[in-house]
Amino acid sequence: MANKATLSEQIYKDLFNDITEQRLVCGQKLTLKVLKERFNVSHTPIREALTRLAENGLVTYYSNCGVTVTTFTEQDIKELYQFIGELDALAIIFCKNSYTAEPLIFELTEIMNKSDDLLKAGKISDWKEFSEEFHTVFYNHADNYYLHDAAKRMHAKVEVLSCMYYIPSNVEKINEVHHNIFDAVKSGDFDKAAALMRTHLQKDMVYAVNAYKEYQEKQLVKDSGK
Repeated sequence: MANKATLSEQIYKDLFNDITEQRLVCGQKLTLKVLKERFNVSHTPIREALTRLAENGLVTYYSNCGVTVTTFTEQDIKELYQFIGELDALAIIFCKNSYTAEPLIFELTEIMNKSDDLLKAGKISDWKEFSEEFHTVFYNHADNYYLHDAAKRMHAKVEVLSCMYYIPSNVEKINEVHHNIFDAVKSGDFDKAAALMRTHLQKDMVYAVNAYKEYQEKQLVKDSGK
């Protein structure tokens, strides 16, 4: 039988995927009773998984209300993307040394080749994984724990929103920007790459704001039909 740590990790992953892919919608209440019935485990690993989700900003604890999937305001989204844009840009700058550049370029080449192949095949859900890798690879090579830790918490919330605007027309534009950033890194112009990354996240912020508004409208229509 799986140990408590393994159970907690699996529950966390399942709930993380359900939230980011909006099978558990923003504002939805999560009760220990329902989760216990779903996973057929004791409260302890469920509480541990919910604590991790709260640390990453995916759920919120409310007194007397329990745990609720995180919701956003327009200002939340703007501040989130502004902040993650600065973190991503800083990660690129931290990669600006001869020992980091070549391994980074090698990994970016692999990521972009796979991204292009998946996009041509129309496999957006698979492409999404490599889009996320495109951002996280800079943190891996920046080799700064505190920068990586801060970004990991922010990226979890970004992932909830990005799933809402990953449609073919937007994805093609995002992939093109990734190529522009990649080209700047290959040429050794990390300052340009960082600037492109900031602009990239500003555009993603616009996608996110519009997509979340549409999402809220659909939820209102859905709720009114109940």
